[in-house]
Amino acid sequence: MKIVIIGGHHVSALALAVYLRKKGHSIVWLGTRYPRWPEKVEGIEYKQVKKEGFDFIEIRAGKFHKNAFRWPRIPLGFYDSFISLKKLKPDAIVSFGGYLAVPVVLAGWSMRVPSFTHEQTRTAGLANKFLSRFVKKIFIAWPQSASFFPKNKTLYTGLPLRQQFKQVEKKKLFSNNLPTITIAGGKQGSHIINLSVEPILKTLLKEFNVIHQAGDMLDYKDYLSFTELRNKLPADLKKRYLLKKFFEDKEWLSCLSSSDFCVCRAGAHTVYELAYLGKPAIFIPLPFSYADEQQKNAEFFSKNNAGELITQKKLNSKELLEKILAVKKSLSLYKKNAENLKKRIPGNAEDVILSLLESSSQSH
Repeated sequence: MKIVIIGGHHVSALALAVYLRKKGHSIVWLGTRYPRWPEKVEGIEYKQVKKEGFDFIEIRAGKFHKNAFRWPRIPLGFYDSFISLKKLKPDAIVSFGGYLAVPVVLAGWSMRVPSFTHEQTRTAGLANKFLSRFVKKIFIAWPQSASFFPKNKTLYTGLPLRQQFKQVEKKKLFSNNLPTITIAGGKQGSHIINLSVEPILKTLLKEFNVIHQAGDMLDYKDYLSFTELRNKLPADLKKRYLLKKFFEDKEWLSCLSSSDFCVCRAGAHTVYELAYLGKPAIFIPLPFSYADEQQKNAEFFSKNNAGELITQKKLNSKELLEKILAVKKSLSLYKKNAENLKKRIPGNAEDVILSLLESSSQSH
């Protein structure tokens, strides 16, 4: 089969693309090379897709944005989508939401190419809500989002996972027996989380090994600040502190597998991966995520006593330290509850999606 993938939430889209290619299918990726157009800065999605060796076709799509300068690109998205699909003649289209999915799926619908979409959040994105009437199936990562879509089209599959997560091996990154925590603020890091970590870092290092993804945002220079702080630490504490700008996929998995719990944002992929690995966490949800998505993700852990939640509004060094020490005090209970969550997380989304794609191709 020749399958077109549209990124949206590109991490799970890329996981599926790699799996489908491994099963012998031809994959072409439709996406945006410069997400901050007109800035000529290549996006993370483009770089990772090209790194995996997939063909990437740029769609010059636009969306209704406060910057009206971008509006003229909306019809361009439909034109590029139609021309690309006409040339590719794919057997199926798989979307992972986002504004770019709209012109591609609609072009495919007009050409009678079967389309499918995946919803990663516990709510539903605007694009997926709209496209639900044009696709054959809506795959969902969480059962809570089923209510937003037509019942006869919706299938609970879970989230496609990178294959490394299926073969995880715990690695010992530190020579001591202290508990290990990973502090991460997303791909670019979080300046707000870093501000709360800096005053308590020495205190944490007396109790824990700390893996810290500080990010590399040029406006704040957090990585440089924490590098200077690390250089001033006593030798014994310095050995307990692993500082990173960002995590490559294998590094992220290695750090998660060696950690006792995490302090992090509550994006869809992060929460799902932690649940799949049975890892407790303290979540600091991004307050302006769509439909309060990250808050709902974090509540999934906190309501099941597998983690804690700190709103960004209440975040400060004192609150963060108290939460971390509280989790440490009852760590065995948090771990037990996180393992119980793990039993509720599907780990075969790729197989289910592939089966439906193949059956659809046979009937098409």
